[in-house]
Amino acid sequence: MSGPETDAILPHPQRRVLCRVAGIDALTHDIRRILLAIERGGPFVFSAGQFASLGFGALPPRDYSMANRPGERLLEFHIRRIGAGSVSAHVASRLRRGDRVSLAGPLGTAYLRDRHAGPILAIAGGSGLAPIKSIVETALARRPARPIRLYFGAREERDLYLVEHFSALASRHADFRFVPVLSKPRGATAYRTGLVQEEAAEALAALADAKAYLAGPPAMVQAASALLGAQGLAEADIHADPFYSEAEKAVRAAATS
Repeated sequence: MSGPETDAILPHPQRRVLCRVAGIDALTHDIRRILLAIERGGPFVFSAGQFASLGFGALPPRDYSMANRPGERLLEFHIRRIGAGSVSAHVASRLRRGDRVSLAGPLGTAYLRDRHAGPILAIAGGSGLAPIKSIVETALARRPARPIRLYFGAREERDLYLVEHFSALASRHADFRFVPVLSKPRGATAYRTGLVQEEAAEALAALADAKAYLAGPPAMVQAASALLGAQGLAEADIHADPFYSEAEKAVRAAATS
């Protein structure tokens, strides 16, 4: 296994910046991609895999991961509509190009470990693909020959996105594999089926000295961490920042009160 490495937040300057929506489009039926251009308060420096707190007018701020590589001109976020959530509903229905968005960060410890030159096992579920996209693209740009395996879990085919994008990356990088996995497909499918963490864990045996990066629903992240640990991957080599919806936070708070 790789040597110990601190999980302290990297010493990037904490910024509060004002952005303008430079682009917005639908990735799936319930996930929107927004592109933000910084207008004031930059530069915004972060490490691949980190996230930021976004503010949309008077709505309460919410945490979302950057999906772009550090240093790119536009900041990219993937925002899934969650039930009656006011912020995600605003993004899905009312956000427009030119709108202002405030941003604070960077935050999070599940960033790409630059000193690690070994293989990467990346596991994403739903819009958790955002930070994993940043990590995988950054890792490929810095060490294009390293083995990287990306397993992307979704319920059914309509929940998959950026499949062509990652398939194109795989065609250009001989040791990068992209594997979509559907947990509840409707009818026959050409994709793998089952639980994404179980499919991904099977790949670990062929990835000596690997680090794992996980992002997605908390239950998936917890299950994946347990499976990888049971196969011998050290806790220090498993990186994840669990994200909970406001409803999930309320349930967890009630359970511990």
